[in-house]
Amino acid sequence: MLTVILIDDEQDSIIVLSQLLKDFTNTPVKIVGSAYNLIDGIEIIKATNPDVVFLDIDMPGKSGMDIYKYFESPAFKIIFVTAYNQFAIEALKKSATDYLLKPVNFVELRDALTKVSKEIEMVQHQNELEDKINMMWAADMEGKNIVLDIEGGFILENTKNIEYCYADQSYSVIVTFQGKEITVSKPLKELQEQLPANQFYRTHKSYLVNIFYIRKFTKQNESYVLLKSGKKIPVSVRTSYNIMKDIKNMLPS
Repeated sequence: MLTVILIDDEQDSIIVLSQLLKDFTNTPVKIVGSAYNLIDGIEIIKATNPDVVFLDIDMPGKSGMDIYKYFESPAFKIIFVTAYNQFAIEALKKSATDYLLKPVNFVELRDALTKVSKEIEMVQHQNELEDKINMMWAADMEGKNIVLDIEGGFILENTKNIEYCYADQSYSVIVTFQGKEITVSKPLKELQEQLPANQFYRTHKSYLVNIFYIRKFTKQNESYVLLKSGKKIPVSVRTSYNIMKDIKNMLPS
């Protein structure tokens, strides 16, 4: 169930939106507070930690847009509600989840809540995945000793030391967690076949990642995984839809 706060200077708007949330949405919600101005709304947000804030933009005193002065990167989702269409573009530029025009249409409200639910569910799954990966890493997962072909010879390396690999034309470059780079005399596809399938994941045609070094996955215009070293590894559009499920399947149960 989503916890919700309503902030609007018009009492009638809060009453109507409350009724719509109660009677015309498929997503279970619980309204944990309401306010008629931004300052009071901020206090309620701090006290209740809601999932979603429905926020009027055009209010006397402080505009709804001013919320970002108090919460630079809000943990909650924001759905702006406004009677003026010209605010819509600015609202979306501020990373709002959605915006609704007054009078609120119940179909648009339902769609906005569905969108919010999916985003929150994705974050929850991602956090669960990060916790599981961190737990596996803390348990010191056993690696596999492999022989790597390099120019003029070979080198022995344990796979648990490898953070990621990337393609360099017909060669591959292995990057260890210490930051050491090893150029291997084979393309990335052949290197992948040599590495443990339950440990290394192809995020992109040019990148192969040790899943136990992943800290988080971010799906934006350009999706990427953030590794423990701070390195951002790109994730292809096709892969971004399946990465969470794929990595969960790779992890030991």
